[in-house]
Amino acid sequence: MSRLLIRLIIVAAVASLPIPLHAQKPGETVEKVSKSFKVGPSGTLDISNMSGKVIVSEGGADTIVIDAVKKFRGTGSAKDQFAATTIEMVERAGRVEVKTIYTTRNTRVSVDYTVTAPAGTSVFAHSMSGDVKVTNIKGEVRADTISGDVAAWGTPNATLVKTTSGNATASGINHQNDLRVSSVSGDVTLTGAKARSLEADSISGNVTLTDVTCERATVKSMSGDVTYSGPLLKGGRYQLNAQSGDVKVVAVGTTAFEVDAGTFSGSITCDFPVTLPAGQPVGGHGSRKSLRGVVGSGGSTLSIRAFSGDVAITKK
Repeated sequence: MSRLLIRLIIVAAVASLPIPLHAQKPGETVEKVSKSFKVGPSGTLDISNMSGKVIVSEGGADTIVIDAVKKFRGTGSAKDQFAATTIEMVERAGRVEVKTIYTTRNTRVSVDYTVTAPAGTSVFAHSMSGDVKVTNIKGEVRADTISGDVAAWGTPNATLVKTTSGNATASGINHQNDLRVSSVSGDVTLTGAKARSLEADSISGNVTLTDVTCERATVKSMSGDVTYSGPLLKGGRYQLNAQSGDVKVVAVGTTAFEVDAGTFSGSITCDFPVTLPAGQPVGGHGSRKSLRGVVGSGGSTLSIRAFSGDVAITKK
C-alpha cells in the first residue's frame, strides 16, 4: 500500500471521529457531538440547555440535525469535565428530546447547540443561561431563556418568546392563538405580527410593537416606553401601561374607538377629535392629564395609563 493511500485513510478516519477534542480558543477546549433524526416534515424538537446557546433554523426536508459543542475554559482536566457533562438525545415517535445533564455541581462546561430542522417542525427551546434563537420554523415555537437574549424570526406559529434577563424579539407571526413576548430586564420588540390576543411586557426596558394586529392586547413596562402601532379592531380591547415612561399609540387605518387615558405627571395628546361623555367634542391636540370619550362611532376600547410619562395617540 502506498504512503499516499495510507495517509488518506488516516485523514479520513480522523475526520469521521464523532467526538474530536481540540483547542478552540486560547485556554478553551471543545468537544463536539453530532446526531441526526429522520422524523418527517412535521416532527417535534424539545431542547433544554443549562449553559450555552440554542440556535434552531430551517434546513432539510425530513431530518433534524443537531450539532452540540461542549466548551471548557479554566484549570483542571477538560476530559473529566466533559465526562461529567452528558448530552442526551432521544427520539420517540417523531419527537426528538435533547437535554444537557451535569452529573457534578462544579462543572465549568457550557454547551452550544446548532440545529437544523424541517420547516414544519414544532420547536420548544429553552436555556437556563444562554441566547435562544429560532428562525424560519413554521410549526409551533416556544422559546425561552433565564439569562440571555431570545428571538423568533419568520416563525408564524410562535406563541412564547420569553427571557428573564435579556432582550426578547419576534417577527413574522401570524396565527389565531395567544402570543406572549416578555422580558424582565431587557427590551421587547415585536414586528409584523397577527394573533388573537397578545401580551407583551417588560419590567426594565422598552416595549415596541410595530405592525401588530390582534383582538386583545395587554402591553406594559415598569421602567421604559411603550409603543403600539396597528389597527384597533372593532370589538377589540387594548390596555397599555407605563409606570416610568411614555406611551404612544399609532392607530393604523382606525377612525372609531373609545379612549380612556390618564397620566399622573405627564400630558396627553390625541390626533383624533374626541367626544366626551357630556357630548362636547374636544380637539385632539389639547394637552391634558386625562381623556375619556369616543372617537367616531366607537367600536373598540383603548385604555392607557402612564405615571411619569406622556401619552400620545396618533394617526397613520
